[in-house]
Amino acid sequence: MEIVYHRWLQLMGGLRLFAIFIFLSLHCISFTQTNAEIRNVDFQFRSDSLIVTYDIAKSNRGDLFRVEMMINTASGKTIRPKAVIGDIGDNINGGKGKEIIWDIRKDVVVINENIEVSVTAAVIEAPIKLFHRSAAIALSVVVPGLGITKLNHGGPYWIMAIGFYGAAAGSYLYYSFAQTNYNKYLDTHDESERNSMYDKVKNQNTISDVLMYTAGAIWVANIIWTCVTPNKTKPKSDGLSVGAIYDPMMKQPLICLKYGF
Repeated sequence: MEIVYHRWLQLMGGLRLFAIFIFLSLHCISFTQTNAEIRNVDFQFRSDSLIVTYDIAKSNRGDLFRVEMMINTASGKTIRPKAVIGDIGDNINGGKGKEIIWDIRKDVVVINENIEVSVTAAVIEAPIKLFHRSAAIALSVVVPGLGITKLNHGGPYWIMAIGFYGAAAGSYLYYSFAQTNYNKYLDTHDESERNSMYDKVKNQNTISDVLMYTAGAIWVANIIWTCVTPNKTKPKSDGLSVGAIYDPMMKQPLICLKYGF
């Protein structure tokens, strides 16, 4: 989303004669992820240049903006100034005292009607940092699903860790129950009670084994998934490409095909 500032001015008699029709219209729209606003927009003419000053207020620390300026004439013509310098373009920091200088003569523009000067600013999204697959695999070894989340630049794949650790904890718990009941089984001399205790130990061992195999299956599936899932933090190279390489063994160039996915 953009924040926009409009100011009307009237230029009469070419470049050097400026009669200013003062009409101010201001509206500020907050960004979706920041409360930044364009404020205190003003202008003045110096020789054949238009000097526009403005502030970017309430910006977050580290925010960078793409600032543009556009001119709309009363007759419906749109002018995008090219001969501009100052706080315009990409990577503009927030703060006070911003200035744009438009060299009207250099752009070979003659204006003799009402114009609207619009200053717009948009937050530049930070580039996604590359997350290496080896690091993702290392994370998935410790916390199943976390490496997949990193490669996908988000997503609740780490929920796999709940299933893994839940199954592992359940397996250990039932194993402990089975060991306790097995000791009771050894200490019991009543045949009926021994048979009942034996069945209980057997069932608890079975549940422990099932949960252990479930945890193992989740962990292995998580590692395989981490190895094959596309890395969305990496620039994609789609489609089939043809290239050439030199084979030192055969001592001749070879044609190679590569498919990116």
